[in-house]
Amino acid sequence: MGTTNGKHFHRKQWLSVQQAVSHLSALAEEPLTSTHLADLAEEKLLDLYWYRPGQKLTFLNRQGQRELVEPLRLCTDNRSDWRAVVGILRHSPALPAYEQDTPLLEDTEGNRLRISFDYHQRPEPFSGRWYPSLAELVLKRSDLERLEPRLFSSPENDDKLERQLLLNVIWQLEQLALDGEHHSTSWLAEQLAQRSSALDRGACERILQAAEREGSQNRAH
Repeated sequence: MGTTNGKHFHRKQWLSVQQAVSHLSALAEEPLTSTHLADLAEEKLLDLYWYRPGQKLTFLNRQGQRELVEPLRLCTDNRSDWRAVVGILRHSPALPAYEQDTPLLEDTEGNRLRISFDYHQRPEPFSGRWYPSLAELVLKRSDLERLEPRLFSSPENDDKLERQLLLNVIWQLEQLALDGEHHSTSWLAEQLAQRSSALDRGACERILQAAEREGSQNRAH
């Protein structure tokens, strides 16, 4: 891949951590940091990719090696690895737990890989080179765009609720047969989500809050 293509490839499809933070800060109209990205990654809502051009990789499921010429997704399978990778976004450089420890990578064909070094180029056993640095973590632009409605949803958007979801909530409320005692919307949402796997707790709470707002407005008039 030539230099020109490399720049084009990055600009169009990928964002560095700083670019992603600047983009979200502009949308939120308030200063954000990479910690906000870490929160999303910790909940496994945001994929992180490792981009270290020229880094050698070894396949786990078959013989052979390849070079890292495009960002590869960091797998979330190993909890301690993923926690360390998320920690990098919190400006806590990761160090391997043991010699040659390195997070798992996955390519678009589903192959699992780990980074490797020629013997004479190997870093120190517990060097941070076995993990990505903050500058080597990138995000897919389309992933961030997909999350934007969730991150910046307005009360108006929250009111546009699916009819079937509303009916499910109403039905479960009837089944719950609450007495006249007042309960918070968060408590009700928790009860509804526990009663039906088809109901998402967050969605239930938004519906109940929307109903509460509607009731308050009607009483005011």
